[in-house]
Amino acid sequence: MTHREETQMDVKFRIKNQSCSLSGLYSEFGINSRVIKKEIKDGVIYEIAEIYYKKNDLGKILSSIKASSEVLNVDTLYSNDNIMIIKLATEECPILGIIKKYTGEGDASFTKEEKIEKGENIWYMSMTSMELVRELSERLKNATGNDVLINIYKKSKVDKKSLFIVKEAYDLGFFDVPKRINLMELSATLNIPPTTLDLIIRKSLKYFLDSEIASVKNITVDRE
Repeated sequence: MTHREETQMDVKFRIKNQSCSLSGLYSEFGINSRVIKKEIKDGVIYEIAEIYYKKNDLGKILSSIKASSEVLNVDTLYSNDNIMIIKLATEECPILGIIKKYTGEGDASFTKEEKIEKGENIWYMSMTSMELVRELSERLKNATGNDVLINIYKKSKVDKKSLFIVKEAYDLGFFDVPKRINLMELSATLNIPPTTLDLIIRKSLKYFLDSEIASVKNITVDRE
């Protein structure tokens, strides 16, 4: 069995979802929120959320939250003219149940960052493979019927020496069709054994192709 090396990636998921209580506040009041802490236990979500708003309509916002069918309890921890912090208990939203299975935390604290902006849920998570990213994306899309926009941030694994070699190969016409220089000639020019040179080029191309292929279907990769 071959071993597949896993790459830790920071992934941002963005999806339109107004079925959960905090998400629905945007469509009703045009306000955003940020989840400070979240725990999911026995099918109930316990969260502390910071809600931002411009107008002094605390009463209407609280009434809307309490009227939501999935809300079990609401406590106001702090409020002023622009910010309200609440402690909220709700029945588990289907998409959070899906997200939870990919955090590796089971029923423990759900610590991944979550925001709600312009009626969209945004999660920042760490994942280990593109297969998992695509799998989670498809499950979220199937659950909501909405497209999932994803950004992946990972550091390049191509070292500077390999980048220099690939650039030299490119400039000398190794990737041209037809080639202006073959592997043996490139090996002699760069003074690198052919087998080593071939491995460097193949590994570098694999990284670049992974990054480009990941951009298909609304998935983008940002290299640092």
